[in-house]
Amino acid sequence: MKTQPDVIVIGGGLGGLLAGCEIKRRGGHVLVLEAAAGPGGVAATVREAGFVLEPAAGSLLLPHPQLTPILESAGATVVPAAAAARRRYVYDRGRLFELAGPRAVATGLVSASGKLRLACEPWVGPRPDGPDESLAGFLRRRLGDEVGRLGATLMAHGVFAGDPEVLSARAAFPALVALEHDAGSLVRGGIARMRARPKGTPRAGVHIAPFGMTGLAVELAGHLGDDFRPEWPVTSVRRDDRQWIVAGPQELRAPSVVVAVAPAAAARLVPSPLAAVLSEATAAPVAVVGLGGRSADVPAPTGFGALVGPDADVHTLGLLFESSYAPDRAPSRHRLLKSIFGGGADPAVLTRTDAELVELAVEEAGRILGIAIQPSWTRVVRQSPGIPQYRLGHPEWLDRLEAAGQTGLHLAGWAYRGIGVSSLAQQAVRVADVCLPVPAGAGVRSGVAS
Repeated sequence: MKTQPDVIVIGGGLGGLLAGCEIKRRGGHVLVLEAAAGPGGVAATVREAGFVLEPAAGSLLLPHPQLTPILESAGATVVPAAAAARRRYVYDRGRLFELAGPRAVATGLVSASGKLRLACEPWVGPRPDGPDESLAGFLRRRLGDEVGRLGATLMAHGVFAGDPEVLSARAAFPALVALEHDAGSLVRGGIARMRARPKGTPRAGVHIAPFGMTGLAVELAGHLGDDFRPEWPVTSVRRDDRQWIVAGPQELRAPSVVVAVAPAAAARLVPSPLAAVLSEATAAPVAVVGLGGRSADVPAPTGFGALVGPDADVHTLGLLFESSYAPDRAPSRHRLLKSIFGGGADPAVLTRTDAELVELAVEEAGRILGIAIQPSWTRVVRQSPGIPQYRLGHPEWLDRLEAAGQTGLHLAGWAYRGIGVSSLAQQAVRVADVCLPVPAGAGVRSGVAS
């Protein structure tokens, strides 16, 4: 019986669990080590008074070519969100605009001149190769000042809670930048991508974990069985001959190690010079405020939520209508809203106390929805170090990580090549590609699989 694992994964958050489950799906022997008493990491579902608050990722887009097979092989439970998830809103200039369905075409969110400039996008020439370009700069160049500023703000707030002027377009939204690179235009590239889509391929839709994201993590860990080891803090990772030694309560050995913890924590474990490069990673703390109460006291439109535009004059970056698209997140005849604050977009707001954040969330949610709300249940969850910020220069930082890496040592997690559970699944597949043994003569890839 084989006792030494092929791969040791450090970190039992969703990134580490997905990597472990993918390695197991391919027949590899994996150990996933977690310092805490249970799996999940930042995906720590809050259950209280009948409300279910997800402080981190709360939904998944499925089907997905990498994520779906991993979840299915692990027997994880996910279900489609309510149809309301298809309705999205933007709050700007004191108004709530719907951006789905026929209303989106005639929305007053964008002026006539802004729409005209947007229509010219296919004839805007691509940018010559040059320095890293900000998300705001990229979209203003392609879509015009008005639509570019709006789109960059919504994308930066919605994904990174970040500042669009300092986020790298190429790092934060590589698929968008690839449209220009491949077709010379976002519109032409989008059309070409749709035409290349195989007929009958189902469109991805919002799904939720009915037992919460913590429940999803528990299911993934359960699939790993004894190969998931909680309360196993790692103190160092070092190379010895052709193997890696993972030190903690005991010493474990494996030819490959995946470090799936935040860069600051990873830098304390791995050898130099990789540790020095990891220490340069940037993240921004955020606060999530849950507001729950009776339906009459916490009214909300039918939909997924509202992002906040550049001229909204509020601190809220996004307001999610949690119980609208996931009804089980609130008791019967009750509603749950989730407000997001801070990040790279507005770090100063986090100097407020929890009570002050609740007061701000109540006032601004009422302003966004156009009606006063009176929640009977509130909860503030602060996340630190928070959401990674893919700032200008992030692609070059990834190159330096790759150069500083050593054979058999790999990185995974939110900080590298994508925010979201789907991105973690893509990384899990890359990790399995480089870690698992291959037949003689087939070649071996090595480096930082981030």
